Amino acid sequence: MIEYLEGDSATKVKEYDGVVRSFWEVNQLYEQFRWNYGELRRLVPCDRSDFLPDGFTSGGFGERTVVNAAFGNYVSAARGLVDRMQAVMRVYDRGSEKELYKKYWKLPSAWYDRGGLYVFMYEIRNPVQHGQTVVSLVRENGLIRVRFDLDQIADLRDYNTSPKLRAFLSKSISIMKERDSSGCSYLCFRYTNMKYQELVLKLFCHFLDCAEPRIRAVRRDMKKLLSQHGKAVGKLGGISFVAYRDGDITHVFNEVDVDPVKDLKDIRRKAQKHLKDVQNAVTAERRSIR
Repeated sequence: MIEYLEGDSATKVKEYDGVVRSFWEVNQLYEQFRWNYGELRRLVPCDRSDFLPDGFTSGGFGERTVVNAAFGNYVSAARGLVDRMQAVMRVYDRGSEKELYKKYWKLPSAWYDRGGLYVFMYEIRNPVQHGQTVVSLVRENGLIRVRFDLDQIADLRDYNTSPKLRAFLSKSISIMKERDSSGCSYLCFRYTNMKYQELVLKLFCHFLDCAEPRIRAVRRDMKKLLSQHGKAVGKLGGISFVAYRDGDITHVFNEVDVDPVKDLKDIRRKAQKHLKDVQNAVTAERRSIR
């Protein structure tokens, strides 16, 4: 018979449950983001000049359908991860004045205030979610070229774009027209997606840095609590758990013997390596298209 935790003990388990659960939810969204980027590259294998390969197949669907569907999934996964990280961080930092948390908040704010590529990709998700096809396909020399046509995106008649997105489009189109008044206002497809991936990964690595102290603190409190309530830990199918009462409801928290701090360090090590690889790829891509 296990001991049911109540009162302050139940509050501590509930807090631990919430902090760790939020961390794992963010990590799951990170994995989905990575998977969706991989699918985007697989389904839309354009070269550095944004041309699809000769003989490109789209599984019986139109090329425009496949390209926009793959991009929509990717940009939605990115927005979901970014928004969830921000929501969790508001809970983790609890108004802290520590420089670590301030640095996290400054990162996306600075990108957003500059009104550059981050704003375009973050804000374009909403019209995409409302059924707008924002990726254009044009034929050049017998091949299909994938582009973001900014003039077309600026004229989404059935959807009101955000002020930040409108400002980005207006400024970008104006700069492009100044350089070439006869040309179209296109944004590179492959490089834009690569660069946005880098920014989101960078934000995720900062999130992990900020999450560690909070997770370490609740883990320490949890270990202390369980050392005082040895009979509160049960086992079922090899999985350790504790049960606690919250009002009239009994909750069960599984895998209390799993150390989230250790898991976080492993996730951060892999994420930092992935970020470095992506940054190198972005640098090489930028050099090739200059």
